[in-house]
Amino acid sequence: MISEVSIENLGVIDKAAISFAPGLTAITGETGAGKTMLLTSLGLLLGRTADATKVRRGADRILVEGIFTVPDDSAVLDLVRDSGADVDSDGGRSDVTVLRQVPAEGRSRCFLGGRTVPRATLENLGRQLVTIHGQSEQMRLRSSSAQLQALDSAGGEPARAALEEYSSAWNAYRQALADLEDFRAHARDIATRRLALTALVEAVDEIEPVAGEEDDLRARIERLDSIEETRSGLSQALGALSGDGEMMPGAVDLVGRAVAGLAGLKEPGADEARSRAVAAEAELKDLTAIVAGLLGGLETGENLNELHARRAKLRSLSRKLGMSVDEAIEEADRAREILSSYDDPQARAEQLEEAVADAIRELRTCGAVLHDVRTTIAQSFSQAVNAELAQLALGRAEISIDVASSEPRADGMDRVTFMFRPDVRAASVPLSTSASGGELSRIMLAIELVLAKTAPSIPPTFVFDEIDAGVGGEAAKAIGARLAALAAHAQVIVVTHLAQVASWADRQIVVARGDTATEVRTVADSDRVTELARMLSGSADLDSARRHAEDLLSASCGTIGK
Repeated sequence: MISEVSIENLGVIDKAAISFAPGLTAITGETGAGKTMLLTSLGLLLGRTADATKVRRGADRILVEGIFTVPDDSAVLDLVRDSGADVDSDGGRSDVTVLRQVPAEGRSRCFLGGRTVPRATLENLGRQLVTIHGQSEQMRLRSSSAQLQALDSAGGEPARAALEEYSSAWNAYRQALADLEDFRAHARDIATRRLALTALVEAVDEIEPVAGEEDDLRARIERLDSIEETRSGLSQALGALSGDGEMMPGAVDLVGRAVAGLAGLKEPGADEARSRAVAAEAELKDLTAIVAGLLGGLETGENLNELHARRAKLRSLSRKLGMSVDEAIEEADRAREILSSYDDPQARAEQLEEAVADAIRELRTCGAVLHDVRTTIAQSFSQAVNAELAQLALGRAEISIDVASSEPRADGMDRVTFMFRPDVRAASVPLSTSASGGELSRIMLAIELVLAKTAPSIPPTFVFDEIDAGVGGEAAKAIGARLAALAAHAQVIVVTHLAQVASWADRQIVVARGDTATEVRTVADSDRVTELARMLSGSADLDSARRHAEDLLSASCGTIGK
Protein backbone atom coordinates (compact mmCIF):
# COMPACT_ATOMS: atom_id res chain seq x y z
CA MET A 1 0.00 0.00 0.00
CA ILE A 2 1.14 3.54 -0.74
CA SER A 3 1.18 5.44 2.56
CA GLU A 4 2.80 8.78 1.73
CA VAL A 5 4.20 10.65 -1.25
CA SER A 6 6.08 13.95 -1.11
CA ILE A 7 6.94 15.92 -4.23
CA GLU A 8 9.24 18.86 -4.95
CA ASN A 9 9.71 20.76 -8.20
CA LEU A 10 7.73 18.43 -10.44
CA GLY A 11 6.12 20.38 -13.28
CA VAL A 12 3.54 22.79 -11.89
CA ILE A 13 3.96 21.36 -8.37
CA ASP A 14 6.35 23.29 -6.13
CA LYS A 15 5.91 21.23 -2.98
CA ALA A 16 3.25 18.72 -2.01
CA ALA A 17 2.84 16.03 0.61
CA ILE A 18 0.04 13.50 0.25
CA SER A 19 -1.07 10.85 2.71
CA PHE A 20 -2.92 7.88 1.24
CA ALA A 21 -5.12 5.37 3.02
CA PRO A 22 -6.67 1.98 2.29
CA GLY A 23 -9.82 1.90 0.20
CA LEU A 24 -10.65 4.17 -2.72
CA THR A 25 -8.95 7.55 -3.15
CA ALA A 26 -10.11 9.95 -5.87
CA ILE A 27 -7.78 12.62 -7.24
CA THR A 28 -9.67 15.46 -8.86
CA GLY A 29 -9.04 19.00 -10.10
CA GLU A 30 -9.34 21.31 -13.05
CA THR A 31 -7.76 20.35 -16.35
CA GLY A 32 -4.13 21.43 -16.40
CA ALA A 33 -3.89 21.79 -12.62
CA GLY A 34 -1.40 18.94 -12.38
CA LYS A 35 -3.33 15.76 -11.57
CA THR A 36 -1.16 13.77 -13.93
CA MET A 37 1.94 15.01 -12.11
CA LEU A 38 0.88 12.88 -9.15
CA LEU A 39 0.91 9.85 -11.42
CA THR A 40 4.24 10.97 -12.84
CA SER A 41 5.64 11.06 -9.30
CA LEU A 42 4.39 7.52 -8.66
CA GLY A 43 5.92 6.40 -11.94
CA LEU A 44 9.30 7.78 -10.85
CA LEU A 45 9.07 5.90 -7.54
CA LEU A 46 8.27 2.73 -9.46
CA GLY A 47 11.32 2.97 -11.70
CA ARG A 48 9.87 4.55 -14.81
CA THR A 49 12.18 6.54 -17.09
CA ALA A 50 12.85 10.07 -15.82
CA ASP A 51 12.15 13.14 -17.96
CA ALA A 52 14.35 16.11 -17.08
CA THR A 53 11.94 18.48 -18.88
CA LYS A 54 9.51 17.93 -16.02
CA VAL A 55 11.83 19.78 -13.59
CA ARG A 56 10.02 22.94 -12.44
CA ARG A 57 11.34 26.12 -14.01
CA GLY A 58 14.00 27.69 -11.81
CA ALA A 59 14.65 24.47 -9.84
CA ASP A 60 17.72 22.27 -10.15
CA ARG A 61 16.04 18.89 -9.60
CA ILE A 62 12.87 16.92 -8.97
CA LEU A 63 12.67 15.16 -5.63
CA VAL A 64 10.02 12.49 -5.05
CA GLU A 65 9.84 10.37 -1.90
CA GLY A 66 7.36 7.63 -1.15
CA ILE A 67 6.61 5.28 1.71
CA PHE A 68 5.09 1.88 0.94
CA THR A 69 3.63 -0.20 3.76
CA VAL A 70 3.63 -3.99 3.38
CA PRO A 71 3.10 -6.99 5.69
CA ASP A 72 6.21 -8.39 7.35
CA ASP A 73 5.86 -11.62 5.36
CA SER A 74 5.73 -9.83 1.99
CA ALA A 75 8.13 -11.08 -0.69
CA VAL A 76 8.86 -7.41 -1.40
CA LEU A 77 10.97 -7.25 1.74
CA ASP A 78 13.31 -9.94 0.40
CA LEU A 79 14.03 -7.74 -2.60
CA VAL A 80 14.59 -4.73 -0.35
CA ARG A 81 16.97 -6.57 1.97
CA ASP A 82 18.83 -8.18 -0.94
CA SER A 83 19.56 -4.64 -2.12
CA GLY A 84 21.15 -3.86 1.25
CA ALA A 85 18.35 -1.43 2.11
CA ASP A 86 16.75 -0.86 5.52
CA VAL A 87 13.08 -1.22 6.47
CA ASP A 88 11.12 0.04 9.46
CA SER A 89 9.02 -2.71 11.02
CA ASP A 90 6.34 -2.32 13.68
CA GLY A 91 3.26 -4.32 14.59
CA GLY A 92 3.54 -6.87 11.81
CA ARG A 93 3.94 -4.28 9.05
CA SER A 94 7.01 -2.70 7.45
CA ASP A 95 7.61 0.65 5.78
CA VAL A 96 9.77 0.77 2.67
CA THR A 97 11.09 4.21 1.71
CA VAL A 98 11.80 5.01 -1.94
CA LEU A 99 13.48 8.23 -3.11
CA ARG A 100 14.03 9.46 -6.66
CA GLN A 101 16.10 12.48 -7.70
CA VAL A 102 15.90 13.83 -11.25
CA PRO A 103 18.34 16.70 -11.94
CA ALA A 104 17.73 19.24 -14.66
CA GLU A 105 20.99 18.05 -16.15
CA GLY A 106 22.60 14.67 -15.66
CA ARG A 107 21.36 11.24 -14.65
CA SER A 108 18.62 10.52 -12.16
CA ARG A 109 19.38 8.64 -8.94
CA CYS A 110 17.32 6.00 -7.16
CA PHE A 111 17.37 5.24 -3.44
CA LEU A 112 15.73 2.36 -1.60
CA GLY A 113 15.76 2.32 2.19
CA GLY A 114 18.60 4.85 2.19
CA ARG A 115 20.77 2.90 -0.26
CA THR A 116 21.52 3.80 -3.87
CA VAL A 117 20.07 1.17 -6.21
CA PRO A 118 19.73 0.72 -9.99
CA ARG A 119 16.50 1.91 -11.61
CA ALA A 120 15.78 -1.73 -12.53
CA THR A 121 15.47 -2.51 -8.80
CA LEU A 122 12.68 0.04 -8.45
CA GLU A 123 11.02 -1.39 -11.57
CA ASN A 124 11.06 -4.86 -10.04
CA LEU A 125 9.75 -3.47 -6.76
CA GLY A 126 7.03 -1.53 -8.55
CA ARG A 127 5.72 -4.57 -10.40
CA GLN A 128 5.05 -6.21 -7.04
CA LEU A 129 3.52 -3.17 -5.37
CA VAL A 130 1.46 -1.15 -7.84
CA THR A 131 -0.49 -1.62 -11.07
CA ILE A 132 -0.95 1.63 -12.99
CA HIS A 133 -3.69 1.81 -15.62
CA GLY A 134 -3.63 4.74 -18.00
CA GLN A 135 -4.42 5.34 -21.63
CA SER A 136 -1.34 3.38 -22.67
CA GLU A 137 -2.41 0.37 -20.60
CA GLN A 138 -5.86 0.50 -22.20
CA MET A 139 -4.24 0.39 -25.60
CA ARG A 140 -2.03 -2.48 -24.45
CA LEU A 141 -5.17 -4.48 -23.63
CA ARG A 142 -5.73 -4.65 -27.38
CA SER A 143 -2.54 -6.69 -27.77
CA SER A 144 -2.57 -10.49 -27.83
CA SER A 145 0.25 -10.69 -25.29
CA ALA A 146 -1.64 -8.59 -22.72
CA GLN A 147 -4.77 -10.69 -23.22
CA LEU A 148 -2.77 -13.89 -22.75
CA GLN A 149 -1.19 -12.49 -19.58
CA ALA A 150 -4.62 -11.60 -18.18
CA LEU A 151 -5.93 -15.10 -18.92
CA ASP A 152 -2.95 -16.76 -17.24
CA SER A 153 -3.32 -14.47 -14.20
CA ALA A 154 -6.93 -15.55 -13.89
CA GLY A 155 -5.84 -19.19 -13.93
CA GLY A 156 -4.14 -18.96 -10.56
CA GLU A 157 -1.97 -21.87 -9.40
CA PRO A 158 -3.04 -24.38 -12.11
CA ALA A 159 -2.07 -21.97 -14.88
CA ARG A 160 1.14 -20.99 -13.13
CA ALA A 161 2.20 -24.63 -12.67
CA ALA A 162 1.33 -25.56 -16.27
CA LEU A 163 3.14 -22.51 -17.65
CA GLU A 164 6.18 -23.27 -15.50
CA GLU A 165 6.33 -26.84 -16.83
CA TYR A 166 5.96 -25.58 -20.39
CA SER A 167 8.66 -22.92 -19.88
CA SER A 168 11.07 -25.57 -18.61
CA ALA A 169 10.32 -27.76 -21.64
CA TRP A 170 10.71 -24.75 -23.95
CA ASN A 171 14.13 -23.94 -22.52
CA ALA A 172 15.22 -27.58 -22.88
CA TYR A 173 14.01 -27.63 -26.49
CA ARG A 174 15.80 -24.38 -27.34
CA GLN A 175 19.02 -25.70 -25.80
CA ALA A 176 18.81 -29.01 -27.69
CA LEU A 177 18.13 -27.16 -30.93
CA ALA A 178 21.02 -24.78 -30.31
CA ASP A 179 23.38 -27.71 -29.68
CA LEU A 180 22.34 -29.35 -32.97
CA GLU A 181 22.58 -26.13 -34.96
CA ASP A 182 25.98 -25.40 -33.46
CA PHE A 183 27.21 -28.86 -34.39
CA ARG A 184 25.94 -28.51 -37.95
CA ALA A 185 27.29 -25.00 -38.34
CA HIS A 186 30.73 -26.11 -37.23
CA ALA A 187 30.79 -29.47 -39.03
CA ARG A 188 33.10 -28.14 -41.77
CA ASP A 189 35.24 -26.38 -39.19
CA ILE A 190 35.43 -29.62 -37.21
CA ALA A 191 36.72 -31.51 -40.25
CA THR A 192 39.37 -28.86 -40.85
CA ARG A 193 40.33 -28.81 -37.19
CA ARG A 194 40.48 -32.57 -37.09
CA LEU A 195 43.09 -32.56 -39.88
CA ALA A 196 45.13 -29.95 -38.02
CA LEU A 197 44.95 -31.85 -34.74
CA THR A 198 45.88 -35.12 -36.44
CA ALA A 199 48.90 -33.48 -38.09
CA LEU A 200 50.01 -32.14 -34.71
CA VAL A 201 49.73 -35.54 -33.04
CA GLU A 202 51.54 -37.29 -35.88
CA ALA A 203 54.37 -34.76 -35.86
CA VAL A 204 54.89 -35.21 -32.13
CA ASP A 205 54.52 -39.00 -32.23
CA GLU A 206 57.13 -39.24 -35.01
CA ILE A 207 59.77 -37.65 -32.77
CA GLU A 208 58.47 -39.10 -29.46
CA PRO A 209 59.90 -36.31 -27.33
CA VAL A 210 60.06 -36.49 -23.56
CA ALA A 211 59.26 -33.56 -21.32
CA GLY A 212 62.51 -31.78 -20.33
CA GLU A 213 64.52 -33.64 -22.99
CA GLU A 214 65.96 -30.50 -24.57
CA ASP A 215 67.59 -29.36 -21.32
CA ASP A 216 68.89 -32.89 -20.69
CA LEU A 217 70.47 -33.09 -24.16
CA ARG A 218 72.11 -29.72 -23.79
CA ALA A 219 73.73 -30.78 -20.51
CA ARG A 220 74.94 -34.13 -21.95
CA ILE A 221 76.40 -32.47 -25.05
CA GLU A 222 78.18 -29.88 -22.99
CA ARG A 223 79.65 -32.68 -20.86
CA LEU A 224 80.93 -34.64 -23.85
CA ASP A 225 82.35 -31.50 -25.46
CA SER A 226 84.55 -30.93 -22.37
CA ILE A 227 85.33 -34.55 -21.47
CA GLU A 228 89.04 -34.46 -22.35
CA GLU A 229 89.57 -31.35 -20.35
CA THR A 230 87.70 -32.98 -17.50
CA ARG A 231 89.79 -36.18 -17.78
CA SER A 232 93.05 -34.19 -17.61
CA GLY A 233 91.94 -32.24 -14.58
CA LEU A 234 90.77 -35.31 -12.72
CA SER A 235 94.01 -37.18 -13.53
CA GLN A 236 96.06 -34.31 -12.20
CA ALA A 237 93.99 -34.17 -9.03
CA LEU A 238 94.21 -37.91 -8.52
CA GLY A 239 98.01 -37.84 -8.97
CA ALA A 240 98.36 -35.09 -6.42
CA LEU A 241 96.32 -37.06 -3.94
CA SER A 242 97.71 -40.57 -4.44
CA GLY A 243 101.20 -39.86 -5.86
CA ASP A 244 103.20 -42.15 -8.10
CA GLY A 245 104.97 -44.79 -5.93
CA GLU A 246 108.14 -44.01 -3.89
CA MET A 247 109.49 -41.49 -6.33
CA MET A 248 106.49 -39.11 -6.11
CA PRO A 249 104.46 -39.49 -2.92
CA GLY A 250 100.96 -38.01 -2.92
CA ALA A 251 99.12 -35.95 -0.34
CA VAL A 252 97.74 -39.07 1.30
CA ASP A 253 101.22 -40.56 1.80
CA LEU A 254 102.66 -37.30 3.07
CA VAL A 255 99.92 -36.83 5.64
CA GLY A 256 100.35 -40.49 6.63
CA ARG A 257 104.02 -39.79 7.34
CA ALA A 258 102.96 -36.85 9.48
CA VAL A 259 100.70 -39.15 11.47
CA ALA A 260 103.58 -41.59 12.04
CA GLY A 261 105.97 -38.83 13.05
CA LEU A 262 103.59 -37.47 15.68
CA ALA A 263 102.95 -40.83 17.24
CA GLY A 264 104.21 -41.33 20.83
CA LEU A 265 105.47 -37.76 21.38
CA LYS A 266 105.25 -36.49 24.98
CA GLU A 267 105.23 -32.85 24.10
CA PRO A 268 102.05 -31.10 25.20
CA GLY A 269 99.76 -30.63 22.17
CA ALA A 270 101.36 -33.43 20.18
CA ASP A 271 98.35 -35.72 20.66
CA GLU A 272 95.94 -33.08 19.38
CA ALA A 273 98.16 -32.48 16.34
CA ARG A 274 98.29 -36.20 15.63
CA SER A 275 94.41 -36.47 15.91
CA ARG A 276 94.01 -33.71 13.40
CA ALA A 277 96.51 -35.35 11.07
CA VAL A 278 94.59 -38.64 11.32
CA ALA A 279 91.35 -36.81 10.39
CA ALA A 280 93.05 -35.12 7.46
CA GLU A 281 94.39 -38.42 6.23
CA ALA A 282 90.89 -39.99 6.34
CA GLU A 283 89.40 -37.02 4.48
CA LEU A 284 92.09 -37.18 1.81
CA LYS A 285 91.49 -40.89 1.32
CA ASP A 286 87.74 -40.23 0.80
CA LEU A 287 88.53 -37.42 -1.62
CA THR A 288 90.89 -39.69 -3.53
CA ALA A 289 88.15 -42.30 -3.89
CA ILE A 290 85.72 -39.67 -5.16
CA VAL A 291 88.12 -38.28 -7.75
CA ALA A 292 89.02 -41.79 -8.88
CA GLY A 293 85.32 -42.59 -9.25
CA LEU A 294 84.74 -39.46 -11.33
CA LEU A 295 87.64 -40.32 -13.59
CA GLY A 296 86.45 -43.88 -14.02
CA GLY A 297 82.91 -42.77 -14.85
CA LEU A 298 83.90 -40.52 -17.71
CA GLU A 299 83.37 -43.27 -20.23
CA THR A 300 79.58 -43.14 -20.82
CA GLY A 301 79.46 -44.86 -24.16
CA GLU A 302 77.42 -41.94 -25.60
CA ASN A 303 78.09 -40.70 -29.11
CA LEU A 304 78.35 -36.94 -29.42
CA ASN A 305 77.16 -36.97 -33.03
CA GLU A 306 74.05 -38.93 -32.12
CA LEU A 307 73.22 -36.47 -29.36
CA HIS A 308 73.58 -33.53 -31.75
CA ALA A 309 71.32 -35.29 -34.27
CA ARG A 310 68.62 -35.87 -31.65
CA ARG A 311 68.82 -32.26 -30.57
CA ALA A 312 68.43 -31.12 -34.18
CA LYS A 313 65.20 -33.17 -34.54
CA LEU A 314 63.73 -31.57 -31.44
CA ARG A 315 64.61 -28.10 -32.71
CA SER A 316 63.03 -28.91 -36.08
CA LEU A 317 59.82 -30.03 -34.34
CA SER A 318 59.75 -26.83 -32.30
CA ARG A 319 60.18 -24.63 -35.39
CA LYS A 320 57.54 -26.61 -37.33
CA LEU A 321 54.91 -26.24 -34.64
CA GLY A 322 55.88 -22.77 -33.46
CA MET A 323 56.19 -23.78 -29.84
CA SER A 324 58.61 -25.36 -27.42
CA VAL A 325 58.94 -29.14 -27.29
CA ASP A 326 57.31 -29.28 -23.86
CA GLU A 327 54.38 -27.17 -25.13
CA ALA A 328 54.09 -29.48 -28.16
CA ILE A 329 53.81 -32.50 -25.88
CA GLU A 330 50.99 -30.83 -23.88
CA GLU A 331 49.16 -29.70 -27.05
CA ALA A 332 49.40 -33.20 -28.50
CA ASP A 333 47.83 -34.66 -25.36
CA ARG A 334 44.94 -32.17 -25.61
CA ALA A 335 44.57 -32.87 -29.32
CA ARG A 336 44.19 -36.59 -28.63
CA GLU A 337 41.34 -35.85 -26.19
CA ILE A 338 39.56 -33.62 -28.72
CA LEU A 339 40.05 -36.12 -31.52
CA SER A 340 38.45 -38.81 -29.41
CA SER A 341 35.22 -36.76 -29.42
CA TYR A 342 35.39 -36.49 -33.22
CA ASP A 343 35.68 -40.21 -33.77
CA ASP A 344 32.11 -40.59 -35.08
CA PRO A 345 30.54 -37.29 -36.22
CA GLN A 346 27.55 -39.05 -37.77
CA ALA A 347 26.71 -40.75 -34.49
CA ARG A 348 27.03 -37.41 -32.69
CA ALA A 349 24.69 -35.73 -35.18
CA GLU A 350 22.13 -38.52 -34.75
CA GLN A 351 22.40 -38.22 -30.97
CA LEU A 352 21.74 -34.46 -31.13
CA GLU A 353 18.84 -34.91 -33.55
CA GLU A 354 17.25 -37.45 -31.24
CA ALA A 355 17.64 -35.04 -28.33
CA VAL A 356 15.78 -32.37 -30.31
CA ALA A 357 13.01 -34.85 -31.19
CA ASP A 358 12.65 -35.85 -27.54
CA ALA A 359 12.55 -32.19 -26.48
CA ILE A 360 9.86 -31.24 -29.01
CA ARG A 361 7.73 -34.21 -27.94
CA GLU A 362 7.98 -33.12 -24.32
CA LEU A 363 7.28 -29.52 -25.32
CA ARG A 364 4.13 -30.47 -27.20
CA THR A 365 2.96 -32.61 -24.29
CA CYS A 366 3.39 -29.70 -21.87
CA GLY A 367 1.83 -27.34 -24.42
CA ALA A 368 -1.25 -29.54 -24.68
CA VAL A 369 -1.65 -29.53 -20.89
CA LEU A 370 -1.29 -25.73 -20.82
CA HIS A 371 -3.81 -25.41 -23.68
CA ASP A 372 -6.38 -27.47 -21.75
CA VAL A 373 -5.87 -25.37 -18.64
CA ARG A 374 -6.26 -22.13 -20.59
CA THR A 375 -9.35 -23.37 -22.41
CA THR A 376 -11.00 -24.23 -19.09
CA ILE A 377 -10.01 -20.90 -17.56
CA ALA A 378 -11.20 -18.95 -20.61
CA GLN A 379 -14.81 -19.98 -20.12
CA SER A 380 -15.05 -19.22 -16.42
CA PHE A 381 -12.98 -16.04 -16.74
CA SER A 382 -15.08 -14.58 -19.57
CA GLN A 383 -18.27 -15.38 -17.63
CA ALA A 384 -16.92 -13.58 -14.55
CA VAL A 385 -15.84 -10.55 -16.62
CA ASN A 386 -19.23 -10.38 -18.33
CA ALA A 387 -20.90 -10.39 -14.91
CA GLU A 388 -18.80 -7.37 -14.00
CA LEU A 389 -19.57 -5.67 -17.32
CA ALA A 390 -23.26 -5.98 -16.52
CA GLN A 391 -22.61 -3.85 -13.43
CA LEU A 392 -20.59 -1.34 -15.46
CA ALA A 393 -23.49 -0.30 -17.70
CA LEU A 394 -22.39 -2.74 -20.39
CA GLY A 395 -25.01 -5.37 -19.66
CA ARG A 396 -25.76 -6.07 -23.29
CA ALA A 397 -22.10 -6.42 -24.17
CA GLU A 398 -19.96 -9.46 -23.57
CA ILE A 399 -16.51 -10.80 -24.19
CA SER A 400 -15.50 -14.32 -25.09
CA ILE A 401 -12.01 -15.75 -25.18
CA ASP A 402 -10.79 -17.77 -28.14
CA VAL A 403 -7.87 -20.09 -27.36
CA ALA A 404 -6.55 -21.41 -30.68
CA SER A 405 -3.64 -23.79 -31.10
CA SER A 406 -0.47 -22.41 -32.68
CA GLU A 407 3.14 -23.36 -33.20
CA PRO A 408 5.26 -23.44 -30.04
CA ARG A 409 6.45 -20.11 -28.65
CA ALA A 410 8.06 -19.08 -25.39
CA ASP A 411 4.64 -18.41 -23.81
CA GLY A 412 2.92 -21.56 -25.03
CA MET A 413 1.26 -23.08 -28.07
CA ASP A 414 -1.84 -20.89 -27.98
CA ARG A 415 -3.06 -17.78 -29.74
CA VAL A 416 -5.40 -16.05 -27.29
CA THR A 417 -7.90 -13.51 -28.63
CA PHE A 418 -10.40 -11.57 -26.56
CA MET A 419 -13.57 -11.29 -28.66
CA PHE A 420 -16.10 -8.50 -28.02
CA ARG A 421 -19.61 -7.75 -29.08
CA PRO A 422 -21.36 -4.61 -27.79
CA ASP A 423 -24.83 -6.12 -28.22
CA VAL A 424 -26.29 -9.61 -28.30
CA ARG A 425 -27.43 -9.01 -31.87
CA ALA A 426 -23.93 -8.04 -33.01
CA ALA A 427 -21.24 -10.45 -34.15
CA SER A 428 -18.21 -11.08 -31.96
CA VAL A 429 -15.06 -9.46 -33.33
CA PRO A 430 -11.55 -9.14 -31.86
CA LEU A 431 -11.40 -6.67 -28.98
CA SER A 432 -8.32 -5.10 -30.59
CA THR A 433 -10.40 -3.75 -33.48
CA SER A 434 -13.85 -3.19 -32.01
CA ALA A 435 -14.04 -1.65 -28.52
CA SER A 436 -14.14 2.12 -28.04
CA GLY A 437 -12.00 3.92 -25.47
CA GLY A 438 -14.84 4.02 -22.95
CA GLU A 439 -15.62 0.37 -23.48
CA LEU A 440 -11.94 -0.55 -23.09
CA SER A 441 -11.82 1.35 -19.79
CA ARG A 442 -14.71 -0.64 -18.38
CA ILE A 443 -13.46 -3.96 -19.77
CA MET A 444 -10.09 -3.33 -18.15
CA LEU A 445 -11.75 -2.50 -14.84
CA ALA A 446 -13.92 -5.62 -15.08
CA ILE A 447 -10.83 -7.76 -15.65
CA GLU A 448 -9.07 -6.24 -12.64
CA LEU A 449 -12.15 -6.82 -10.48
CA VAL A 450 -12.17 -10.50 -11.42
CA LEU A 451 -8.40 -10.89 -10.99
CA ALA A 452 -8.54 -9.24 -7.57
CA LYS A 453 -10.72 -12.13 -6.43
CA THR A 454 -9.02 -14.99 -8.29
CA ALA A 455 -5.33 -14.05 -8.48
CA PRO A 456 -3.81 -13.55 -5.01
CA SER A 457 -0.48 -12.50 -6.50
CA ILE A 458 -1.80 -9.20 -7.91
CA PRO A 459 -0.14 -6.04 -6.53
CA PRO A 460 -1.91 -4.54 -3.48
CA THR A 461 -2.41 -1.10 -5.08
CA PHE A 462 -4.17 -0.06 -8.30
CA VAL A 463 -3.88 3.37 -9.89
CA PHE A 464 -6.35 4.32 -12.64
CA ASP A 465 -5.74 7.41 -14.76
CA GLU A 466 -9.08 8.70 -16.11
CA ILE A 467 -10.53 5.22 -16.54
CA ASP A 468 -13.87 7.04 -16.98
CA ALA A 469 -12.75 8.78 -20.18
CA GLY A 470 -15.47 8.67 -22.78
CA VAL A 471 -18.28 7.73 -20.38
CA GLY A 472 -20.79 9.61 -18.27
CA GLY A 473 -24.12 9.37 -16.49
CA GLU A 474 -25.08 5.92 -15.29
CA ALA A 475 -21.95 4.35 -16.75
CA ALA A 476 -19.83 6.69 -14.64
CA LYS A 477 -21.79 5.78 -11.52
CA ALA A 478 -21.28 2.11 -12.32
CA ILE A 479 -17.53 2.62 -12.69
CA GLY A 480 -17.40 4.38 -9.33
CA ALA A 481 -19.33 1.56 -7.68
CA ARG A 482 -17.07 -1.13 -9.12
CA LEU A 483 -13.94 0.81 -8.19
CA ALA A 484 -15.28 0.86 -4.64
CA ALA A 485 -15.83 -2.90 -4.89
CA LEU A 486 -12.24 -3.37 -6.03
CA ALA A 487 -11.12 -1.20 -3.11
CA ALA A 488 -12.56 -3.81 -0.78
CA HIS A 489 -9.69 -6.09 -1.87
CA ALA A 490 -6.93 -3.58 -2.59
CA GLN A 491 -5.92 0.06 -2.31
CA VAL A 492 -7.33 1.94 -5.31
CA ILE A 493 -6.34 5.43 -6.49
CA VAL A 494 -8.27 6.97 -9.38
CA VAL A 495 -7.64 10.20 -11.26
CA THR A 496 -11.06 11.30 -12.49
CA HIS A 497 -12.92 14.29 -13.89
CA LEU A 498 -16.36 12.84 -13.13
CA ALA A 499 -18.19 13.56 -9.89
CA GLN A 500 -20.16 10.35 -10.34
CA VAL A 501 -16.91 8.42 -9.90
CA ALA A 502 -15.30 10.62 -7.24
CA SER A 503 -18.37 10.45 -5.02
CA TRP A 504 -17.68 6.75 -4.37
CA ALA A 505 -14.22 7.45 -2.92
CA ASP A 506 -13.39 7.01 0.75
CA ARG A 507 -10.98 9.92 0.40
CA GLN A 508 -10.80 12.76 -2.13
CA ILE A 509 -7.67 14.76 -2.97
CA VAL A 510 -7.97 17.98 -4.96
CA VAL A 511 -5.22 19.33 -7.17
CA ALA A 512 -5.81 23.05 -7.78
CA ARG A 513 -3.95 25.97 -9.25
CA GLY A 514 -2.58 28.40 -6.69
CA ASP A 515 -1.19 31.89 -7.17
CA THR A 516 2.33 30.64 -7.94
CA ALA A 517 2.10 26.86 -7.96
CA THR A 518 -0.30 23.94 -7.82
CA GLU A 519 -1.77 23.08 -4.43
CA VAL A 520 -2.68 19.56 -3.27
CA ARG A 521 -5.15 19.12 -0.43
CA THR A 522 -7.56 16.55 0.98
CA VAL A 523 -11.20 17.66 1.09
CA ALA A 524 -14.05 16.44 3.25
CA ASP A 525 -17.55 17.43 4.30
CA SER A 526 -18.64 20.76 2.76
CA ASP A 527 -15.33 21.24 0.97
CA ARG A 528 -15.87 17.93 -0.77
CA VAL A 529 -19.40 18.93 -1.75
CA THR A 530 -17.97 22.12 -3.21
CA GLU A 531 -15.44 20.19 -5.30
CA LEU A 532 -18.03 17.72 -6.55
CA ALA A 533 -20.33 20.64 -7.46
CA ARG A 534 -17.50 22.22 -9.47
CA MET A 535 -16.96 18.91 -11.28
CA LEU A 536 -20.68 18.69 -12.10
CA SER A 537 -21.29 22.22 -13.35
CA GLY A 538 -17.96 23.94 -13.73
CA SER A 539 -18.90 26.22 -10.86
CA ALA A 540 -19.00 25.52 -7.15
CA ASP A 541 -21.58 28.30 -6.46
CA LEU A 542 -24.67 26.85 -8.08
CA ASP A 543 -27.13 25.57 -5.50
CA SER A 544 -28.43 22.94 -7.89
CA ALA A 545 -24.94 21.59 -8.42
CA ARG A 546 -24.34 21.41 -4.68
CA ARG A 547 -27.62 19.57 -4.13
CA HIS A 548 -26.68 17.14 -6.88
CA ALA A 549 -23.27 16.63 -5.27
CA GLU A 550 -24.89 15.92 -1.91
CA ASP A 551 -27.26 13.45 -3.53
CA LEU A 552 -24.31 11.65 -5.16
CA LEU A 553 -22.48 11.36 -1.86
CA SER A 554 -25.59 10.21 -0.08
CA ALA A 555 -26.32 7.57 -2.69
CA SER A 556 -22.78 6.25 -3.03
CA CYS A 557 -21.23 6.66 0.38
CA GLY A 558 -24.13 6.94 2.76
CA THR A 559 -22.83 10.11 4.45
CA ILE A 560 -21.45 13.37 3.10
CA GLY A 561 -18.33 13.20 5.24
CA LYS A 562 -17.25 9.76 4.09
